[in-house]
Amino acid sequence: MRLATKSWVLAVPIAESVAQQDAKTKPLVIPASQYFEGNDGPWSTFDVRVGTPEQYIRVLPSTAAPYSLVPVSELGCSRDVFATIPLDCAVSRGNLFKLNESSSREDFGVYGINQNGVGLEANLGYEARVQFGLDLLGIGLNGPRLENQTVGGIAAPSPFYLGILGLNNQPLNLTTVGNSSSPALLTALKDARKIPSLSYSYTAGAKYRLKQVYGQIIFSGYDTSRFKENSVSFTMADDITRDLVVALQSISYSGSNSATLLSKSIDIMIDSTDPNIWLPEEACDEFEKAFGLQLDEESGLYLVNETHRNRLLDSNAEVSFRLSDVKLGGDTVTIVLPYAAFDLEAKNPLVSETSHYFPLKRANSSTQYTLGRVFLQEAYLSVDYERKQFNVSSCVWNQGAQENIVAITSKDDPDGNGIDSDDAIPTGGSGLSTGAIAGIVVGAVVGVALIVAAVTLCILRKRRKWISAGFASAPKKPELDEGVLKGPVFNSPLFNSSSRFGSTSTPGNSAPYSAADISGAGSTPSNGGHHSRSSSGAVPIAAVPIGADEASALAGASTVELDGQDTLVRPDTELDGKEVAKPLPSVAEDSDGVFELPGTAAGADSGSRGVGFGGRKPANKVNSSPSSVDSQPSTDRERESHSPPSPMTSTVGPNWRPGRVSMVESELVSPSSPVHRHSGRPF
Repeated sequence: MRLATKSWVLAVPIAESVAQQDAKTKPLVIPASQYFEGNDGPWSTFDVRVGTPEQYIRVLPSTAAPYSLVPVSELGCSRDVFATIPLDCAVSRGNLFKLNESSSREDFGVYGINQNGVGLEANLGYEARVQFGLDLLGIGLNGPRLENQTVGGIAAPSPFYLGILGLNNQPLNLTTVGNSSSPALLTALKDARKIPSLSYSYTAGAKYRLKQVYGQIIFSGYDTSRFKENSVSFTMADDITRDLVVALQSISYSGSNSATLLSKSIDIMIDSTDPNIWLPEEACDEFEKAFGLQLDEESGLYLVNETHRNRLLDSNAEVSFRLSDVKLGGDTVTIVLPYAAFDLEAKNPLVSETSHYFPLKRANSSTQYTLGRVFLQEAYLSVDYERKQFNVSSCVWNQGAQENIVAITSKDDPDGNGIDSDDAIPTGGSGLSTGAIAGIVVGAVVGVALIVAAVTLCILRKRRKWISAGFASAPKKPELDEGVLKGPVFNSPLFNSSSRFGSTSTPGNSAPYSAADISGAGSTPSNGGHHSRSSSGAVPIAAVPIGADEASALAGASTVELDGQDTLVRPDTELDGKEVAKPLPSVAEDSDGVFELPGTAAGADSGSRGVGFGGRKPANKVNSSPSSVDSQPSTDRERESHSPPSPMTSTVGPNWRPGRVSMVESELVSPSSPVHRHSGRPF
């Protein structure tokens, strides 16, 4: 049992080590909020928890922002920012954050999100005033909660109607606050050992697909059940404000006819912060022709009336975007968007009346080329800042598909067992995940421990048997049986010898002798070969004659005990070693070979009528006189009625042999845009 205990003691730290490794490399999956919302959506939102006590807000992921923004209750639904306040304003904005009710908040002041063309979405012309500060930020309804996260409060519904969750890994610098900075969300998660690497995966979800498919965010991992694998790997650009840049080699249209919408390759950024696709003027012209679009000057949107919308939906038109890491040649991946993906709805304050629109924007320069959130409805994006790589894959739509999460481990983790820099592309789940490997190791350790325990148990049980079986080898005094102690000394080899009764006598049938017989072996019986028990009418019993030579042998030889050892009991002592108070009468032998203790003549064997222990039928004798030595009357009539043998009858059966002993076993300036490090794509 010690061996099994030691094995388990060793198994516990091994299992704990494996469990720690598994927790260290486990991806963090953030479920969507189950809402499709926004004034330019519908978009699948995500829950965050801000401040102390926690306030629940629904936001949209931003692949460009290094911080998070939430609408504030003081002005978020006031006439200061709305000409007409929506009836469901607070709810439609994902709930409002009450700055003054958070005891954990540290305010920095009001800043703009960009300055001198630098900052969040500065290239797209975004402007916003934000009340920046540090606060507690929790991800998801039950996810990790991090201290000192930069969380800004916004009021105006444009450019951000809903709040945002920043996924970019560059820290936010505030030059007017002593160049202070705070870690981005990704860095904070890793520093807190909540995720193993500076990486994430995101897809926006699609309300028009299946029975509504929600978005998905996975930190340090990706879900192979959500995309079709490809061999294209993208390298991050050096511009930290525009890092997720791909080469858009072409855009093609297919529907009632086919057309090429973009024939000249351009570099374009993937950015979920903005909902639109920003393309060169010529490409926008081609889109207008293909889809019959007209730009509304007042709103700046391509509004689509209901009749035209239905016609476009019925055309089953599709737009294909061919992407590569290089402008010409190379490996490519094509992301196909059906018209339903472009069928979005604009609400107040974008338009005075709710209307459908096509999310296309004319870019003034190459710095505005952007594949916005609409693109990520059909694309699965995975970003690895440590390896400065990312991947774009086409989403797949399988109803009821089970998640298959694969971890992206740290580039600098010597014990990492996930994807390395040479294999940073999702492979559709080939190979074992960290959890599976850990499970196998733990199972193996437990299995070994169980085997060791079983073997140890068997050894112990066998050892007990050996000890029990070897009991006879170590002299041990057997339990004393009163009946045997008062009975004859029946195990002496001398009384099993054929010389005692002649050549016809066998050891099994040799007669036992009492101590009295042995003590008086040298004398000659009186009364004509009969020994009288007492003078008070004792019934004479036939005595066994002993010769002089035998008497001498008996007197000088040692007898053998039940354990097979020489006895220390002499002929004049009992088996318990006590001296015989007075000589016992001689044992008589029935003429039919039945041997009795002093008493009356033997009755029939309790199991066989009329047959003695020797197997022969005893002589038919009548003895009505009671014995003088605690005997009981015995008559032929009693024997005929199967009465049990006399209580004084010998307890040893005829099959006893010397040495047969039965043993019984016992058993995360003004905020500047993020500067992130790219790493290998997580697939």
